[in-house]
Amino acid sequence: MSSDRLPAGVPFVEPPVLLPALGREPVPAVARALVELTGGLSAHVTAEGRFLFIADTSLRFLEYSREYVDHASLFELTGIDDVPVVQEALAAAQTQGPQHCTVRLLRGLTDRLWMQLHIALYSPRTRTLPATFVVRGVDITAQKDSEQRLRELALCDTVTGLGNRGYIQERIAGAIAHANDGGPNFAVALLDLDGFKKVNDSLGHDVGDQLLRAAGQRLVAQIRETDVAGRMGGDEFVLVLPGCDDEQALNGIMKRVLSAIQQPFQVGDQMLHLTTSIGVAFYPRHGTSDGTLIKHADAAMYCAKDRGRNGLYVYTDDLGDLQRKAFSLESAMFEAIHNGEFSLHYQPICDPVTLAVKGVEALMRWYPALGPVSPAEFIPLAEANGLINLLGGWALRAACMQLARWDTTRLGGLYMSVNVSAQQFHHPAFPSLVWQAIADSGVEGHRLVLEITESVLMRDPEQANLVLRELQTLGVRFAVDDFGAGYSSLGYLKRFPLSALKIDRSFVKDMPTSSNDRTIVTAVLGLARELGLSAVAEGVETEEQRQMLIDRGCDSIQGWLVSQALPANELEGAFASGSLHLEGGR
Repeated sequence: MSSDRLPAGVPFVEPPVLLPALGREPVPAVARALVELTGGLSAHVTAEGRFLFIADTSLRFLEYSREYVDHASLFELTGIDDVPVVQEALAAAQTQGPQHCTVRLLRGLTDRLWMQLHIALYSPRTRTLPATFVVRGVDITAQKDSEQRLRELALCDTVTGLGNRGYIQERIAGAIAHANDGGPNFAVALLDLDGFKKVNDSLGHDVGDQLLRAAGQRLVAQIRETDVAGRMGGDEFVLVLPGCDDEQALNGIMKRVLSAIQQPFQVGDQMLHLTTSIGVAFYPRHGTSDGTLIKHADAAMYCAKDRGRNGLYVYTDDLGDLQRKAFSLESAMFEAIHNGEFSLHYQPICDPVTLAVKGVEALMRWYPALGPVSPAEFIPLAEANGLINLLGGWALRAACMQLARWDTTRLGGLYMSVNVSAQQFHHPAFPSLVWQAIADSGVEGHRLVLEITESVLMRDPEQANLVLRELQTLGVRFAVDDFGAGYSSLGYLKRFPLSALKIDRSFVKDMPTSSNDRTIVTAVLGLARELGLSAVAEGVETEEQRQMLIDRGCDSIQGWLVSQALPANELEGAFASGSLHLEGGR
């Protein structure tokens, strides 16, 4: 062998061809030539890893001199974490046949190579001689690097460049293992960008993606080097914060994050404004797995949204109970639809002076076997899980059919008010659903009043106006429900084809004791008159409230002073008994 085949600076030492210590024959020349052609690692070692033979090509590949290898072992050329793997493979090869293992070998004492080692027993142990092994190693560093790159791509969010859901789950699992080994506990914070959907829908996904990237960069800038940031999907981000195991430790970082997101974003020529709602779960107080911690942080985040957004909420066990109750209620709701447990009750809408009934409002009720469920509970849940479209469509058809049935009795001539949710109203099929309900029942379109909240109209005013104008051709009328409790934008009152305002019950309730509420009600009634709209006061419960509304010129009232909402047969009974009467004394 010639020393000029070694890398510069590596001395050449002629390899021994005899193994006098073990009494072996010289390595045949042909065998040596074949070994030298294989590349990678080719060696003959003892169970202790001492080299009995190593090919010249292996020395060049690993960048060691023969002099160094003569005084070293295979274990010294192996990464310290992988030494036990090689030892186990050598031990197993003595009794179980050839072994394979993947380890990191040190090249030139500095670089690390991934090697696939194949180990086979060469000579078994005897009373006088130790076992020896042949070792063949193949360099798979490129393959490992490629796998790592693919893995990193699989864990990377392509929009923001942050880690994705899988990455976050891995990091939380790692933080749990570290904490269990004596490391610090940690917090998981889930952030949702308030108002992002409106930006994405109105300005497009390109602007939305730029906004997400900018928000991710701000998050990273506000956290510590030991913290982890990732994007769960949509407009949700997650932070993993080691050492933050209570509210006090968390507050400083969260204040910085809230403030950073609240600052205006410059995206192209647009100046955009967002806030963020944050939910937090602590390990191990609120969960001992990545799935549980993320779920609890998510539940806390929705509580932060419900409390007005742009804030922080920490998970509590009570919140977990509410989640379980909501899940149980949701499951029961699907069964209830199948079993026909939902029904409509009807509350009279009356002239405030004569108390003659002009119309009724259809209100949905749910009476499962275990007892009634409040609409305040099941309506938001139905809106969240998408069942509101099914329930709302059924309510609209059932209300129109009930109106048609009453037309065949002494109750003919009433009008019917039906509440419409945001999801219903903005569904593309909503106008055709209304048309079908009117056509199937045969009632005149002007006797159907759809009650829509201000927020529904203002979500997308242009689209809302198109829907209202289309339904107006059927004769359908529209009332703004809970007027005064939402935007209260006077501009839209002129813009949309409305027929009535329903004064929110919160103002009616406190009229007798609050001069401010009396002023608001008076102003709303005056506004309705100026715009040619009728006004209906909700929640009228006392004669004092009724008289104040009469004095201020209110057109209609509804509330428990006249009647609570009743099933159709009980409402009919109230008319038959004379406790309720129609206009004209019927």
